[in-house]
Amino acid sequence: MGDDRNQLVPSSTGDSPYNNNTLSAIQRPLQSTIFCYNFLSDTLEPISSTSTDYQTHASRIQRVGLHQYLFEHTNTLLLLEARQSHTLNFSVLWLRTVLQRSAVSLIWRQSIVNWLIGIQRKNHMKEEVAQHCVRLLDARDTLRGHYDRDYQLRAMGYFILVAKFHNRIQVKLEEYSRYSANAFDPRDIGHIVRHLFAELNFDFQLALPQEFVELFLELNSTETCKLNEPKIRALSNLFIHVACIQSWASCFNASLLATSVLVLSLKFMRHIRSDIPHLNYVLWTCTYPVELVLGLAGYIAMIVADMPSEPTDRANHYFYATKLYNDECHHEMNFNLNHVKKFCREFVQGSMVNRQIAVGMRSLVSQQRRIIEQSYFTPHSHVTVTQTTPLLNPIPNNLSRTSNDTPRKPFNDQPEQKQPMRLTVRAVLAAKRFGKQVMERRQTRSRQDMIAVA
Repeated sequence: MGDDRNQLVPSSTGDSPYNNNTLSAIQRPLQSTIFCYNFLSDTLEPISSTSTDYQTHASRIQRVGLHQYLFEHTNTLLLLEARQSHTLNFSVLWLRTVLQRSAVSLIWRQSIVNWLIGIQRKNHMKEEVAQHCVRLLDARDTLRGHYDRDYQLRAMGYFILVAKFHNRIQVKLEEYSRYSANAFDPRDIGHIVRHLFAELNFDFQLALPQEFVELFLELNSTETCKLNEPKIRALSNLFIHVACIQSWASCFNASLLATSVLVLSLKFMRHIRSDIPHLNYVLWTCTYPVELVLGLAGYIAMIVADMPSEPTDRANHYFYATKLYNDECHHEMNFNLNHVKKFCREFVQGSMVNRQIAVGMRSLVSQQRRIIEQSYFTPHSHVTVTQTTPLLNPIPNNLSRTSNDTPRKPFNDQPEQKQPMRLTVRAVLAAKRFGKQVMERRQTRSRQDMIAVA
C-alpha cells in the first residue's frame, strides 16, 4: 500500500482538514473524533464549524496532525489494549470476590505495591515500571490464593522483568535480595524470574496509564502553554500510583484511568495557571461516560485528600508515592502536596463527583466491565466494529472504527490459559543448561586432578 500505514487519522464532526471520507476501510482502520472537554460543566462537546472556538482548535488540530508519530503510537496502544483481556478477567474476579474475606491479602498487596514503588525510586527507574508490574501481578496472581511469601516473590519477579524491559540499568539479584531484607535468596529470585518469563511466554507488553497521559498532555499542548512538563507528569504519576495501590485499579482500562488522571491534573492546573483555555479537546477513539470518568477521578482525589502531607512511617501505603512526588515538586510552591490535597477536597465536594462516589466502586467496575464486553468483545462474522460508548455518541457514524485485519478474541470468563513456549526456545534453554552442566563437570574433574597431583 506504499505509505498507507495503520495510522490514527483524526476526524471531527465539522469540516476538519483531515476529514477525508475517500479513504478505504483498510487505509483507515481507526477513527478518532476530537472533543472539547468543558471544565465548568464537565461535559464533552464535539468540535463543529458552529463552535465559537472552532478556529482556535482547528489550528491546534493542524499542528498536531503534522506529528503523525503521536497518532501512530496512540493507535498502537489502543489496539494493544483492545486485544488483551487482562482487565476484563480481573474485573470479573474482583466483582466475584467477597472483599471482606480477602481484606488481609489486599492489605498485603498494598504493602507490596508501596515496596515496589520504593525500589523504583531507589534506583531512579522510569515512572511506568511499578505500574506495569502491578498490572501483571493483578492479571495473574492477585486474589488467586497465593501465600504471602510466594506472592511477594512473584511480585519481585515481575518487577525485575519489567525493570529490564523499561530501563537500561541492571540491578544485581543480590541487591534485590537486600531489598527484601534477605527473605529471598538470589538463587530463588533468579529461578522465579526465569519461571515467570516462560509463564508469560515472552509476552508482557501492556498499555499503561502513564503512556496515555504523556501522549495526551503532548497533544493538548500549544506553543504558549506546554503541558507535558516534569511537574505535571509528577502530579499525574502521584494520582496513578495512588490508584495502583488500590485493588480496583486493574479493573479499569489504562485509557480510562489515564482519562480520569488527566481530568484531575488539568483541573488542578486551572487553579494555578490562567493560560490554559476554557475548553481543552481530548483525542480518543473510545470515549467513556463522563460520570464514569469523574467517579474514578473522585475516588483517587478522595484518597489523596486523606493522605498525610509528610508520611514518616514506611508502613504507610502511600509513603513512597508521596516521596516520589516530593522529590520532583518539593521546591514548587504551587505544586506543594498540601495544595494538591486542598484541591482534591474541593473536587470531591462537587455534586456530580460526590454522587458517583456514593454509587460505590463496585458499580463503577461493573460499568467498565459492560463497556469492555460491548465494545471490544462483540463478535462479528467478517469485520470487527468497535463503537464508542452510546452515552457519549453524538454522531454514531463518525465514532465507529472498523478493522478488517485485527479480529477481536471472544470474551472468556475463565482466566487465560498459559500458552506453551515455542519449541525453538525450549531447545535453546535446554542446550544452555546442558552446556552449563558439562562445564561444571569439567571444572570439578580439573580440581580433583590438581588435588591428586598435589
